[in-house]
Amino acid sequence: MNTSDQNSKASGDPGGLAPHRWLILLAMTGSLAMIMLDTTVVAVALPTIQKTLGVDQNVLEWIIIAYLVILASFMALGGKLGDLFGRPRAFLIGTVGFGLSSLMCGFAWSGESLVGFRILQGFFAVIMQPASSAIVINSFATGERGKAMAVYAGIPLLFLTAGPVVGGLITEYGSWRYCFLLNVPISVVVATMAVLLKPKDPKQTGKRRFDWIGTVLLGIGMPCFIVAIQQASEWGWDSSLTLGLGGLGIVMLGAFTIVEFRVQDPIVSLGLFRQKVFLGDSILLFVTQASLTGVSIFVVIHLQVVMNFSPEEAGLAMLPMLLPAAVMIYLAGRSYDRMGGRIPVIGGGVLICTGLGLLAVGMGQKSYLIMGIGMGLVGLGVPFVQLPANTDGMSRVHATRRGMASGVLQTFRQVGSVIGLAAIGAVIAATQSAQLNSDPEIAAHADLAKSSLVDRAARGNANALDKLRSEDPEVADSLAKVVSDGIETGMWTAAGFSSMIIFIGIFLLEGRPANDPEE
Repeated sequence: MNTSDQNSKASGDPGGLAPHRWLILLAMTGSLAMIMLDTTVVAVALPTIQKTLGVDQNVLEWIIIAYLVILASFMALGGKLGDLFGRPRAFLIGTVGFGLSSLMCGFAWSGESLVGFRILQGFFAVIMQPASSAIVINSFATGERGKAMAVYAGIPLLFLTAGPVVGGLITEYGSWRYCFLLNVPISVVVATMAVLLKPKDPKQTGKRRFDWIGTVLLGIGMPCFIVAIQQASEWGWDSSLTLGLGGLGIVMLGAFTIVEFRVQDPIVSLGLFRQKVFLGDSILLFVTQASLTGVSIFVVIHLQVVMNFSPEEAGLAMLPMLLPAAVMIYLAGRSYDRMGGRIPVIGGGVLICTGLGLLAVGMGQKSYLIMGIGMGLVGLGVPFVQLPANTDGMSRVHATRRGMASGVLQTFRQVGSVIGLAAIGAVIAATQSAQLNSDPEIAAHADLAKSSLVDRAARGNANALDKLRSEDPEVADSLAKVVSDGIETGMWTAAGFSSMIIFIGIFLLEGRPANDPEE
């Protein structure tokens, strides 16, 4: 059997693969890099956007939140649309739409209009991303998929790392609007390559119907649930808004699950989870993201508030976590091709868990050396967990349903981010609250402790703490310790949660790469 035949058999595509699969991979990688770059570039530009458009803090936060809510809520639907209407077509629609909505963001005239255009960006991203990863898997044989997915995820990771630098340069020497307009030429190049290269697309057999009822239930349930979890720390976990919105989301998602069991062609085929390994891959992505999403945020706060790093220094101090992940992802892909997911995931889980523990120890001792070693171990471990989970999960589904599989896996990943950030944030807040109430140094300044300045400093606001240091150094030092102890407890919580990665690898994954199943 020649290579082309092997590739065709491996992909589940009887028509054979396109001859330019590495160029196809380059186009798909460009689309993911665009999404990654957009996320970090925009975050850096927020202060300038606030000044230019005159928006309040609540609207400013929703420029980020609205986009993330759409990603977490509709990835599964976006993946299903690719399976129904063709993954190359879905990819093209998503790419062009993402470019156009980025153009609209660049010309936004108010904070509210920018939030609206960010929502559009999110909708097109959830169409583009599942289609692109499905195209990559379908374009490569089983023995090459780990290597291909390493390129697909690794190059965008470099863009993610460079995002703060690029965003800072654009904002300082140009305009925040170019942070969005940057996506336009990238989307044009990527869409043109997709049209010219014509990726192969295995066709679905039989009559397919769109699940309108499931779409409505998912479209109401997931955003309600995600927003409730995301905003609970602001609204209060026991507030009527949190409980009402979260309760509505749970009821709608419960109804969605019942519908998906009964319809002929569901958005999410719940039978996927009868496969032990696919279930393991999904839980693995959830647990990994839940453990790690808050790390970069809270480590940066600790570095600035407790250890007096400048914002620029804090950003550079995160490189020990980011660079190893970008460097090791290729080796992680090769490892999966040779030995499947179990061994790489177990090893990666040990590295992540140990690294998070060292981060907590380093915070307690205010030692950047220990923290840097911990971050390095986390960065080394992440590729050996996330890449095998993504590659393995999609390889276990027939080529005609890989859009759905990609959407499901990314939904678990995004929801894990939201729940993990909320849970670790709640642990940190509870620890800080307990210490605020018991610390005699702060209790002696009861009138000051009620001020918004102390409240903001206790939440890790570096500017508020600097101002407080000039007004009352003793209280400022006490508050810095409160912030440090809270984040340290949060890191220990993340380390404990990440230990589940090891057990998932042992009990749910296999020691060989997945072969393509029959439909």
